[in-house]
Amino acid sequence: MLGAGAVLATRSDKMRARARFGALAADLESDIVARAAAGAGVPFAALRAIADPVERDLPPAALVPLAADGRPDLAGVFASVLGRPRQIAALFGLRQELRRALRALERAAPLLHSLTVGG
Repeated sequence: MLGAGAVLATRSDKMRARARFGALAADLESDIVARAAAGAGVPFAALRAIADPVERDLPPAALVPLAADGRPDLAGVFASVLGRPRQIAALFGLRQELRRALRALERAAPLLHSLTVGG
């Protein structure tokens, strides 16, 4: 798992990360939390599921930054889609992959919970 500083949006970006670091996946958040936990002397584990495989470039609308309050910038997403409507199919594909990843996490959550609280 590569703690990336930016989204790996294209197949080329993902392949470079694999070649350079041996990364099978990249993640923006877990590395930050892991460092904070280590600094505080708190144990840390991350359970992640991949929603955008190496074969798929992310559509531009998926790269629109979140608004300041952490919610999706719907105006930015809509503007991106209006500017490049051919990305709609890719957005629906990403949505399906995200749902599959979330279901995998839901199935794994009870096991992780039992391991952490002695279940």
